[in-house]
Amino acid sequence: MFRVIILTSCILYIIASFICFPAIASERYAGEFLNLGVGARPLGMGGSFVAVADDSTAAYWNPAGLGGLDRTEIAFMHANVFGLDSHDFLNFVQPIGKLGVVGFSWIRLAIDDIPITLLPSSGELSVSNRPYIAGYMKDNENAFIFSYGRKLRVGNLWNNDYQGKDTDIQIGGNFKFLYIGVTGIERNALGFGGDLGLIWRTSFLSDEDDKKLGDLSLGLSLQDLIGTKLYWNTTSVPSNADSIPINLKLGVAYSRNLQNLGSQILFSIDADTRYGLEMHYGAEYVLGDVLALRAGIKDRDFTAGAGLHVAFKGKSTISFLIDYAFLSHELGNTHRISLMTKF
Repeated sequence: MFRVIILTSCILYIIASFICFPAIASERYAGEFLNLGVGARPLGMGGSFVAVADDSTAAYWNPAGLGGLDRTEIAFMHANVFGLDSHDFLNFVQPIGKLGVVGFSWIRLAIDDIPITLLPSSGELSVSNRPYIAGYMKDNENAFIFSYGRKLRVGNLWNNDYQGKDTDIQIGGNFKFLYIGVTGIERNALGFGGDLGLIWRTSFLSDEDDKKLGDLSLGLSLQDLIGTKLYWNTTSVPSNADSIPINLKLGVAYSRNLQNLGSQILFSIDADTRYGLEMHYGAEYVLGDVLALRAGIKDRDFTAGAGLHVAFKGKSTISFLIDYAFLSHELGNTHRISLMTKF
C-alpha cells in the first residue's frame, strides 16, 4: 500500500511540475488573502487537504468534499496574522437529501491603522523635507463563497488481492463574490470568480475477513478557473483591474484504522501551482475519535496542531470540535483556533 502512495505522489509531483500556472509579476498578489487558508485542522496539516476535504472547510479547500457530508455543519475561525491582520472565517453547510450539499462561507481579512504619509513640500525626500503622517486608512478584504457538492457512486474497481468497496466520485463547485474596501483613500474593488473540484475515494478490504484496511483519496481543485478579476474604482492606465491567477491543486490522501490501538492515522500530500510548484505534506493521528494530533510542512514551513472532539448522543448526535494550529513563517509564527459543530 505504501508503494502505491509513493508512486501516486511521484506522479502527482511530475504532473504538477508540467502544468503549473505562474502568475504575472504585477498581479502576483491580487486577492492574496484567499491564500491564507481556513480551519485549524487543515492548516495544522500543512494545508494538505485537497484529497481529505471531509468537513465543512472543504468549501474552501475542495468543494467536491461537500458531497460526502451528511450533517449540518457550522465552522468559525478568528486569528491575528503577524500581529497586524484580523483574519476571520465563517462557514455553514447543509445537506439537501439526494440533491447534494450546499454551503455558504465568508472570509475576511482586515488591517487597521495603516499610516498615510505625505511630504511637507513637493520635491525629493531630504533632511528638511521629511514625510509626516497625514492620516490613517483601513484595508478590508472579503470573499463570499456559495458552494455545492455531490457524491456519485461508481461501484467496485478492485478485483485482485484487495477489493474496493463504496468507491465513489465527488464533484463540486464554488461561486465567489469579492469585495475589497480601502477607507482613507476611498478605493474599493469588486470581483467574481469560480472554483471546480473533484475527489475519487475508495476503501480497501481484505478478501479473507472483509475488514477495511484503509481509504485512499485522490483530489483535484481548480481555483479561479477563469482568472478571477478585481475591478477597482480608479482610472489608471492601462487597466483598472487585477487578475487572480488560476491555481491547480492536486492531492492524494491515505487513512488507516489501527484497531488494536483504537485509533486512526492519515497521511496527505498536495501540490499547489498558483506561483509555481509548492508542495504540502500533512499527517493526523486520531485517538478514540476524541483527541487528534497533527503535523505538516507547507513548502518549507513547519506546522502542527491538535484537536478535541466531543459528541452528545441522543435521538440525534451533536458534535463539537475545537482545533488549534501552529504555523511557522519567516515573518513570524502564528496561531489558529477554530470551532466547529455538527448536528
